[in-house]
Amino acid sequence: MGAGRRMWRADDLGGLEVFHATLDAFSFRPHAHEEYFIALTEHGLVTPTYRGRRHVVGPGELIVLNPEEAHAGGPPEGMAWTYRALYPGPELIDAVMAGFPRPATPRFGGDVVRDRQVASRLRRFHTLSARAGTSALERESCLAEALVLLVSRHAPPPRDPWPAGRERAAVRLAREFLDEHAPANVTLRELAAHAGLSAYHLCRVFGRAVGMTPHAYQRQARVRLAKALLRAGLAPARVAAEAGFYDQAHLTRHFKHVVGITPGQYLSAVGELRRPPAPGR
Repeated sequence: MGAGRRMWRADDLGGLEVFHATLDAFSFRPHAHEEYFIALTEHGLVTPTYRGRRHVVGPGELIVLNPEEAHAGGPPEGMAWTYRALYPGPELIDAVMAGFPRPATPRFGGDVVRDRQVASRLRRFHTLSARAGTSALERESCLAEALVLLVSRHAPPPRDPWPAGRERAAVRLAREFLDEHAPANVTLRELAAHAGLSAYHLCRVFGRAVGMTPHAYQRQARVRLAKALLRAGLAPARVAAEAGFYDQAHLTRHFKHVVGITPGQYLSAVGELRRPPAPGR
């Protein structure tokens, strides 16, 4: 996987992806995940931008973002950032919170999460999930405790940040079009015509609702497609062509700035991601 970066997957937890990395002189470009993004800083400092401003996140502190919430950034110049991340889908969060009186799937909206109990439980789950032969019951219990604490303490009542009415529908149509036509050379005029707004109006409302430009969202859609093709066993060179990148170098550059590792490193991880979970003891 390369020095300082490792990815694995908890297949017994619905395919929950887990990531452990040290980043130095690296910055993520604006992107979002289909799942929640929960990142615990172990060492160093990171200064990500999300929810309209730059944040400073130090050891023991958490970045917690909702699905499809745009973010970017990395450690300050001359510093390194070591962190543990996990990407639970809404289905997993809903399953963990079943039985709790919540009106909807939780949405986080605050600043940096500073909660020693949550951090401790997440760190425990993360280290357990990296070891072969650990108890499945212990891992699941630890994760459930962490997520229940996180949601109950730090997810405010749901608030819809998207524009309303015609603009909301236009953003949804534009996103669906970019997802469905990720490899295509889509023009802004074509996208706006499909969404039913003028080109510049669409740019404004899309950026306000999604947190990134239509072009950045298209780049993200291509990276997501590339991940799926790599998991299907395609070689990076073919993936680059089928996902809409100019060449393999173009794929590698954008893939790394969104996923944090290169396509080759991700492809190497696929074998590990597919391994069945070790039996509990």
